[in-house]
Formats: sequence, C-alpha cells, structure tokens
Amino acid sequence: MNALRDKYGAWACVVGSAQGLGLAFAENLAKRGFSLILIDIDQQRLDETCTLLKSKYQSETSSLHLDLEDQSTATVIADEMKKYQCRFMVYNAAFGPVKPFLVNSAEELHRYIAVNVETQLHIIHQFIKQGVSKPAGIMMISSLAGFRGTQYVIPYAATKAFIWNMAEGLHYEFKNTALDVSVCVAGATDTPNFRSTNPRVSFLSPMARNPHLVAEESLRRFGKQLFIVPGFGNKFAHFLLNRILPRSIASKLHNYTMCKMYG
Repeated sequence: MNALRDKYGAWACVVGSAQGLGLAFAENLAKRGFSLILIDIDQQRLDETCTLLKSKYQSETSSLHLDLEDQSTATVIADEMKKYQCRFMVYNAAFGPVKPFLVNSAEELHRYIAVNVETQLHIIHQFIKQGVSKPAGIMMISSLAGFRGTQYVIPYAATKAFIWNMAEGLHYEFKNTALDVSVCVAGATDTPNFRSTNPRVSFLSPMARNPHLVAEESLRRFGKQLFIVPGFGNKFAHFLLNRILPRSIASKLHNYTMCKMYG
C-alpha cells in the first residue's frame, strides 16, 4: 500500500480534488500515507475534503482555491509543489459539459482549452523542469471518449485525445530518467458531474464505475503501464473498438451509443 510513497516521497498533489474522481484519488493517496496538496475551484468542497482526509487518514494537507482558467495558476501550483518537495501529481481537473457543439459559448470553448490543456501543459512542464533527479510521477486522466470524435462532447473528447497523446510522448521521452508517466483512460464514472448529465439508459450504455475503484486500480498500475483502462467492461470495449473493429464501424457504434444516451 505504501510503495508509491516509499518511491515518490511524502507529498502528492491532486489537481481537481474536491469531488468525484479527484476526491477518490485524494482518498486513495491519503490511505497510502501521503500528505496532500489539494487544488480545486470549489472552496467549500475543498475545505470538506481537507477535513475528511485529516479526520479519516490523519493526512497533512495544503489546499489552494484556484480557477485553472487563470494562466497564473500553473506557476502558483508548481511553486507549492516545490515548497513541499512534492514528486507525485495527479491532474484530474477537466471542463466537460454534455451539449451539442453549437450550444457552447465562446467563453466555454476557451475554458475547455485553458483548463483541460493549457494549464495542465504548463504545470507539467514546470514540474519536470524542477528536476527529476529523484523518482517522480505524473498521473494524467484521459477518457475512452478521447480515442474518437464523440458527438455532444466534441471539445472535451478532443482535449482528452491531446492528453493521452501527451502522456505517451512524455513516457517515451523520459523513460530513461527517474520520471514515470501513466494515463488513466477512464470510461463512464459514477461522479456528481456524470450524474448531472442525466444519461438515458439503454442496452449499449456503459455502466458507470465507482470512482474509488477507478482511482485504486490506476494507482496500483501506475508506472507499470502507460495506458491504464480501469474495469473489465471498459477494457473489453476499448479492445473491441480499437483493436477489432474498423475505425469507421467503431466510431458509428460509439456515437450511436452517445446519441441514445443524450440525443
């Protein structure tokens, strides 16, 4: 249970940690003995998370209430990680409402890029520049939706494609250094954000997985696999859509399912 802490030191950082999958990662890291730097836009839930981790796991925490759309947040977060000699980070934060493409406002289109791509890119860049002479780890969070164009979440899915591509590139560029990189390629996850989309259930719609199980499996496999697809059902769907079926058929099937859920 404490292998990650033994390797990467006492502190871990979870960006987007106040609820859902981010909270699940924070709890699983606290259970492994980490002290935690917690970052979120929701001040109330962030405070509640700090209280939970202190009372349940006796974890020391440092919290930052930040809007990741602000370009300055990358430096603030990198400085906080340097202050605590933090060598393990999870970038979970993402902006991803479910809606037709043309319903997105110009402000929302900018937020997809700022939160899901730009700030993440700068934080990781600064984290690596601070040095990887000691073992360090980066867990990135992508999505099965990022492996093909996906209606109703077009900008979100596109940014998730960026994330798994970036993780793959980092893995190979730094594989002979002390830096480990893995990417959690999550399927539907039973989080408040997912439930708020009110998906319709059909025989093809995926069963939403418990976020604690997603986080636990991802952390267990971190550093051993580049692409971590938690859950047997998600593994099977990923294998079927990416290894067996032609892309044209896989994309039609994937988008048919999205239409049944949200169309």
